[in-house]
Amino acid sequence: MLSEIWRRFKKNKQALVGLIVLILFVLIAIFADQIAPYGYDDQDASRAMIAPCAEHIFGTDNLGRDQLSRLIYGSRYSLAIGFLAVGISVITGGILGVLAAYYPKLDNIIMRCMDLFMAIPQMLLAMCIVTALGSSLFNLMLAVGLSSTPKFARVVRAAVMSTREQEFVEAARAIGANNWRIIVHHILPNSISSLIVQATLAMAGAIISASALSFLGFGIQAPLPEWGAMLSTGRRYIRTEPYLTVIPGLAIMVVVYALNVVGDGLRDCLDPRLKK
Repeated sequence: MLSEIWRRFKKNKQALVGLIVLILFVLIAIFADQIAPYGYDDQDASRAMIAPCAEHIFGTDNLGRDQLSRLIYGSRYSLAIGFLAVGISVITGGILGVLAAYYPKLDNIIMRCMDLFMAIPQMLLAMCIVTALGSSLFNLMLAVGLSSTPKFARVVRAAVMSTREQEFVEAARAIGANNWRIIVHHILPNSISSLIVQATLAMAGAIISASALSFLGFGIQAPLPEWGAMLSTGRRYIRTEPYLTVIPGLAIMVVVYALNVVGDGLRDCLDPRLKK
């Protein structure tokens, strides 16, 4: 099964390039301590605002900190937020979606609550959560994850509702399998493809949301080098030192684009209507 998915995935050259880019950024985040030429908060006022040069490839900021080093360390926070925030959304949305689809008495209650959350703009909801809990890395992940939960709940509910009427589910029920066994061993494995695709695409949105929150001052606080926070710092100097905003902005754009093309590639691989 996995070999067949990989065979079909690697035919999509754009998705394959996106996967390579993602792996590269993950490796950079893991080995940031070994790759970065300076610490993320090493300050030198005498070297402030140096344009990109041989010694500082991406220049320095207003405190003399090396932008390349901060970008490398920042990949840890931006990628962690993307992966863990989506993990929160998958777990909470998946549980609610399964309960809503499999237990009709809970369906109306759960989905009306999800409709209520979806009526609030996602960014506004995330800002309210961060404001209530305080600015920290975990709270930022929690805010982005919970604000995306209704989308996952709807996706999982739709997938489970279409699967629970299949003949193999009826057969399992006929031989006496309980609801938990049917859900875990029969329904979820056959509904996971749509969840994987949605999760991959949602990671891109989570990184953008986290960057936007940090840009607005609701995310990770100084001196931690999150890409959105770097954008917020650089905007004050955008006319004189545009590299302070262009470089972290490009990093966000590249990672988000890579996640999107990987998500599209997975959708093409896992959609049975597109199999060749």
